Amino acid sequence: MAYKKNYGKTSNDKTEERDYQQELTNKFIARIEDAILCEENGLKWEKPFFSCEEWPKNALTGEKYHGGNVAALMAEEFSDPRWMTFVQMQEMSRILDTPLHIRKGSRAAFVMKVVPAYQKDSEGNIMKSEQGKALPVLNDDGSQKIGFKWYPVFNCSSIENMPPYIEVTKEVKPLDELELLSKALQERTDLKVEHSGVSRAYYSSSKHLVHMPDPSLFKSTDAYSDTLLHEFGHSTGPALGRKMGNGFGTSEYAKEELIAELTSSFMAIELGIPHNPSSHENHAAYLKSWLGALKDDKTLITKAANQASKATEFQMEHLTAYKMAQELRAEQAQELVQGAIANAKKSVAMSM
Repeated sequence: MAYKKNYGKTSNDKTEERDYQQELTNKFIARIEDAILCEENGLKWEKPFFSCEEWPKNALTGEKYHGGNVAALMAEEFSDPRWMTFVQMQEMSRILDTPLHIRKGSRAAFVMKVVPAYQKDSEGNIMKSEQGKALPVLNDDGSQKIGFKWYPVFNCSSIENMPPYIEVTKEVKPLDELELLSKALQERTDLKVEHSGVSRAYYSSSKHLVHMPDPSLFKSTDAYSDTLLHEFGHSTGPALGRKMGNGFGTSEYAKEELIAELTSSFMAIELGIPHNPSSHENHAAYLKSWLGALKDDKTLITKAANQASKATEFQMEHLTAYKMAQELRAEQAQELVQGAIANAKKSVAMSM
């Protein structure tokens, strides 16, 4: 392969520092190359980007992971979405009153935490202003520099005596869920959605419009769903401050398409809809553009997954609010009907 693992060395040159960003990128590069090879040989790509079909979460706290950590954990070879650090495993052991052990031969995955950078003196102490505030290290644009701290987590299926995971079952009708999401985005973000006989799906940022071919033009309902979720991913760009309208073949274009594809994957998981990225009409071209972009920038997958996580949260917030508003309207309508019935009965009683 043309890329290489950029492992660095410590100052004493005795140990190697693992480059977790590069390792994650290499994993995606390998899968993309496998997908491209399959497509070039007319074969079906059986190994998608993500093995887990549920959103990864912390087993102890129940909190969902966010940003690049979503992609990092979902790309691991586990169907169990629960993860814990070693310290959290010890706490869980106390809660369950059962000794928990990491199964022999199991390996950790690594997630990252954003760490703000602060100025330090010659002794390594954080420098402070006259007001006692820590002095940040700034980028050229005036924003604070950040770093990443990586720490290991273990999948619960690799922990002995951990209760087995009970999969969440969702009775979902994909088109119904997509219809609700579509209505939510149109009502709450002024997005326009149109269908026509033109066999090209796209998002226009200038019109804030998603164009879709008529559903009958797709090979399957799943293909239609995947494509619509992809375009909805693009539609979050203006609201979330992403630069839109980059030309095909540019690194910015490849990044935006990767964000949209990851967003469609994440949204499919949230909605309980089957996801098959190869159903998108430009999938082969996207794969090759992503391959080049990932080889040029080892941080791309983390950045794209972070944006996709935000895009997913953005859509789910609007969908949840829309459903709540619909329920409230239904309750109010029911109250009006019941009030009308009560008044009618009262009028009849008075007339007798």
